[in-house]
Amino acid sequence: MQKRVKFRGRDYIITPLDDGKLQVGHHIYSPIVMKETERLYRVTFDDCQFNLELIDGKLFLEGEEIDIEIKPYLKSVDSDIEDQVAKNIIVRAPISGRILQINCRESERVEKEQLILILEAMKMKNRILAPISGRVSKIFVRVDDTVKQDQELIKIDN
Repeated sequence: MQKRVKFRGRDYIITPLDDGKLQVGHHIYSPIVMKETERLYRVTFDDCQFNLELIDGKLFLEGEEIDIEIKPYLKSVDSDIEDQVAKNIIVRAPISGRILQINCRESERVEKEQLILILEAMKMKNRILAPISGRVSKIFVRVDDTVKQDQELIKIDN
């Protein structure tokens, strides 16, 4: 099922693949979608990061309205997390950067969507939220650590 996206005067064809990746033109990407708030999502792939916001049924990419149906992709990412609720979750860095702040401690209980860490990348402060409610069993990083994309940050046990 292909989707046509018009953004900044250009047309893009996006094809969701069975393995969760997205094909845009001739390129294949492995996006990471993090739900920041009820209507704001942060999307990261390769070294690119952007915000998607749902307002009154319309989708905005970095503040500019776009024509795409994105909800099924976000739903599949959210359902993957919900399937893991009974398991331990390792929160990974969505992008390479530097740890600015850690907002939890080992053995502390955190709630789903609670701010647990701030990661600076490309001069932007990226808020990392807990994907599930649970107890922090391990923090793999310290403030000022430099991390790579997909590096383990925090382990949360449910």
